[in-house]
Amino acid sequence: MSPSSPRELPPRFQLSRMISSTWVPQAIYAAAKLGLTDILADGPLSGHTVAEKAGSHVRATDRLLRSLVVLGLLAQRDDARYELTALGRCLTRDAPDSVRSWALLWGGPMMWEPWGHLVDCVRTGEMAPKLLDGVDSSFDLMERHPEDAEHFNRSMLELTRGVAAALPVSYDFSALRRVCDVGGGFGALLPPLLHAQPQLRAVVFDLPRCADGSRELMSKEGLADRCTFQAGDFFESVPSGADLYLIKSVIHDWDDERSRAILERCREAMRDDAKLLVLEWIVPDRVGPADAGIVGTDLNMLVMVGGQERTESEYRELVASAGLRVTRVIPTPAAMSLIEAEVA
Repeated sequence: MSPSSPRELPPRFQLSRMISSTWVPQAIYAAAKLGLTDILADGPLSGHTVAEKAGSHVRATDRLLRSLVVLGLLAQRDDARYELTALGRCLTRDAPDSVRSWALLWGGPMMWEPWGHLVDCVRTGEMAPKLLDGVDSSFDLMERHPEDAEHFNRSMLELTRGVAAALPVSYDFSALRRVCDVGGGFGALLPPLLHAQPQLRAVVFDLPRCADGSRELMSKEGLADRCTFQAGDFFESVPSGADLYLIKSVIHDWDDERSRAILERCREAMRDDAKLLVLEWIVPDRVGPADAGIVGTDLNMLVMVGGQERTESEYRELVASAGLRVTRVIPTPAAMSLIEAEVA
């Protein structure tokens, strides 16, 4: 183990590094916003050349590039030129596994400013947008931040890819004919499933602002004749007639009362033989260092939307309170779990 290994640092230095780590998401955000990784996508360049292409200050750009080397997004060659690593390619615009929009969302004002009020959220149990602006939902906040709203929609596409690929191999859809993706955004969860199950037809159900993006995605995937978009509000109603209702990363956005309302609307739309699949991360009953992702997401739910991640027992109770019964919980290769429910 090298002398600089964090494990050999005194505890106060380890903690100091954690405290000052706010530079990490902002460095990644700046690289995405300035397009530095896209500039380097075709091959190694000097810091001076990168700055010229980005229209940024030469010395300051070189300092940012150095930070990206430390983070593993770039490597610095013997001739001092910078080149992308596999990690850095994930920050480029056109990479198949890009998370560029996610970086732009997290570093932008809609996310960055509310997180400065975590202590107020913990004291009150209220989300930051309500404390700061009096809005009832971060989705209302998006109306005030249209650029960040676009980053949100695109990041949901990026992050759904892994789950979407895991879905067809995690559950048996062979006997189903019609699925409804409730709160599905553009419907990014559906293409791998529809390609794998040619008998399936689908409807994406979400707010009207998602319609164009959904139709564009399905046309690109060659699925426009098998997947339609229906606009609506899942607090009011959900389309009837599906064999299976999918609802991914929606319930965690809301408190128990509003989550129950969404599930009740699904229950009202379901036939007695229909199924509901809730796709969410499940919080372990006891957390440890390996659970950084889910506890971080849970705090983000507190700060940004007033929702929460839940344990399996909490999901079972919530689903039961909406007139449904959990029949099984199925882990997936994408870390999220499928919570299968039927009419109670």
